[in-house]
Amino acid sequence: MNTDTLIHVQDPEIKSGLKEIEFLQEELAERESEKTELDKLIHDFNNRHQQECGQLIIELLTLRKDTLKKKAESDFDWKQAYDDAGKAFHDYQKIFDAAQKESLWNLSDDEQTELKDLFRKASKCCHPDMVEDELEDEASATFHELKSAYNQNDLNRVREIWESLESEKQVNVTSPTSQDLKKIQMEIVRLKSKLKLVKSDLKELKDSPAFIQVILLDDWDEYFEEKKRKLEQEIQHIEQSSII
Repeated sequence: MNTDTLIHVQDPEIKSGLKEIEFLQEELAERESEKTELDKLIHDFNNRHQQECGQLIIELLTLRKDTLKKKAESDFDWKQAYDDAGKAFHDYQKIFDAAQKESLWNLSDDEQTELKDLFRKASKCCHPDMVEDELEDEASATFHELKSAYNQNDLNRVREIWESLESEKQVNVTSPTSQDLKKIQMEIVRLKSKLKLVKSDLKELKDSPAFIQVILLDDWDEYFEEKKRKLEQEIQHIEQSSII
């Protein structure tokens, strides 16, 4: 919010409204940044899961499918199980292939901290709800690029975007006409509605099984080592017994 605007506003109701808009914009940016960070945490976990365990899962699903195929060829009662195994294999293959095409930069703990800090600062500068109306399209494009770079752990690109925003002074927070109380009130209603939706999405995300699983893990390395061990044991069991 441009503080100069607040200084020159004499009407206390308008001044109060402008301050409320500033507060709502800040909170909206914070909550959306938080949601993006949690989404990224789940995404990073899923990506590592594919990298660490994906090939073993493909091998396991292939063995199940092939074993059930032999059973279905001699006993029709196994056909549905075979069809289900085939679908499971093809569905997972698509997920695995997509994960292999995705590139993520490997960052140290310090670099991860810097990435998160820069993303939060930059997102406040280019968030579509935080800029003047005439800059909204440009801000949306920049914000989309920022999120994409953040999700890929591309620290250099996030740093470049932040430095560009800072140098070009793109921080032009939306400010309705200072004397137009009706527009101010409409903007407050719009921001409150959007904030309510974001908070609802954030709560749903925090209550999701995917987030709960990730947040309860103390050691990802230990988890994936154990996961791979169990997959290898299951593969070995099927290979030795030819039964599921």
